[in-house]
Order: sequence, then C-alpha cells, then structure tokens
Amino acid sequence: MIVRGVILLIGLIGMAWLATENAGTRLTMKLFTRTFYDVELNVILAFTFFAGLLVSAIAAWIREAQLAIALMKERKTTRKLREELEALRNLPLEDGPTAPE
Repeated sequence: MIVRGVILLIGLIGMAWLATENAGTRLTMKLFTRTFYDVELNVILAFTFFAGLLVSAIAAWIREAQLAIALMKERKTTRKLREELEALRNLPLEDGPTAPE
C-alpha cells in the first residue's frame, strides 16, 4: 500500500514537472480515426491520465467480479461439505462386535 502511494506520488510529480516544462507546446494528435490540430500538450497529458484511470478502474471492476464469483462458488462448496459432514455426524452408530459374556 505504501509502495503504491509512493509510486503514484512520483508519477504525479513527474507529470506536473512535464506539464510545466512543456507549457504552451502545441501539437497535432491523432486519436483513432480523428485528427486534432493545435492541441496543447497539457490537454493531451490530462486526457491520457484520465483514460488510464478509466481503463484501470474497469480492469479492477472485472477482477472484483471474478473474485466475487469465485467466492460464491467456494461458499457453495463449503455449504455442501458442511451438509455432508452433518449427515455423517447424524448417522447412527453401528453395533460393533460385542464382548463375550
């Protein structure tokens, strides 16, 4: 958790430094089939940052859904095993060999 925070902080500082160094720089950007002319680099940086956030959020939601499905399957298996164990516990004891009198 701490390492992730440090990496995020370094990334944000680097992005802020890059944005201030290139303030006022204009470029042409091609996005899929469209071309945008005379766009500031800061706008492109912000766009890519938020696009990355969106992609990582979608990936996290998919992973959470996969984990929830796996957890439901494990709970179902656990419930079946507990029911089986209860059934085994409730079986009557068989009469074993009796000692001679």
